[in-house]
Amino acid sequence: MDQHLQRLRSRAVVRRRRGVGARPRPGRRGPSGLLRVQERRHRDLARRTAGKGASVVDTVHTVTGPIGPADLGITLPHEHVYINMTRTTPQDGYLNVAAEADAELALFAAAGGATVIDLTNGELSDYAAPVGWSNDLRAMQQNPTTGSRSVANVLATKEVSERTGVQVILGTGHYYETYLDRLWFDRTPTNLIADYLIADLLDEIPGTGVRAGVIGEIASDLSHISATEERSFRAAGRAGRETGMLISTHAPTFPTGLAQLDILREEGVDPSRVAIGHADTVKSVDYSLEIARRGAFVQFDCLMTCRVGGVLVRPQIDRRLSYLRQLIDAGYAGSILLSHDVCQRSHLRAAGGPGYTFLFEEFRALAIEAGIAAETLDAIHRDNPRRAVFGE
Repeated sequence: MDQHLQRLRSRAVVRRRRGVGARPRPGRRGPSGLLRVQERRHRDLARRTAGKGASVVDTVHTVTGPIGPADLGITLPHEHVYINMTRTTPQDGYLNVAAEADAELALFAAAGGATVIDLTNGELSDYAAPVGWSNDLRAMQQNPTTGSRSVANVLATKEVSERTGVQVILGTGHYYETYLDRLWFDRTPTNLIADYLIADLLDEIPGTGVRAGVIGEIASDLSHISATEERSFRAAGRAGRETGMLISTHAPTFPTGLAQLDILREEGVDPSRVAIGHADTVKSVDYSLEIARRGAFVQFDCLMTCRVGGVLVRPQIDRRLSYLRQLIDAGYAGSILLSHDVCQRSHLRAAGGPGYTFLFEEFRALAIEAGIAAETLDAIHRDNPRRAVFGE
């Protein structure tokens, strides 16, 4: 065990509860990296105690550097540029072609888009980069010590951002049970997992010089949250509580987003710093309304199901439009986030899927036809992501 990791482990066991006392941050694998993170933490603490509030974030890092609220623009809050889901989707779940990523994001930019939040987490980053990007397999793989995204995934995504001009904010965190390294979770204290997430946010994703800007996607996938997934959520909650960064979750099909929110609240997270993901896949508008009532963002981010093989899937579209209207009518227009969750090759616009533009083209026209005001849609795409990311 190297001295840096040993120091982290020894301090983690005496770490305080609920924000009392200091803790180290893994970052650039040296004292200077730890010092930078600690200095940033002290600055943040001073700002919060000065009255701005723990939830407000002044700047968030993209792959090319920090931005402020005015820079965010039209934003897709749950997408993927490069991703490896072949463990569960062997043929379709692998996005790793640079030319395709460039073309799809160029369409987004042409539609007026400015920012994509890429929620490829540590597990989904394994070999999630163009073939041959590096001959060093360690660079292609999830970090075995910190659980962070692979170096190749981070830097390849940065290259796409630089080529297309689209701002990309990276997430940090862990996926659901099928993807998790149980042995790593068993041997890594929850507080130390939180330390690693905080280091990704405040120092760098190891070996990249790039910071994550949000926490996510933090995932559970079934009707219950497993013990390992719960530890992932608790670590995310502790990291979110300390940094104020947005926590974005994965909660498909079942109404488990409410249990996710309960865990995060137990860890001291303000619900306004949480986006419950895939809420549109739970076929009950009451679920979405309850998320909004509890103060979290309701994220309808599975619009990749609405355009398949170049054909619009009206039942999927119409149900989402109905839910949106009911949320808006109930006064929750400011709690809605919309995205596609492009994560498979069939989701690309070139393959007949929604790409990153469906929301601004076909869906927008149908939403206006259904009685949703264009101004409301504009606010959902621009103002709501800004408030979610920066805590305004």
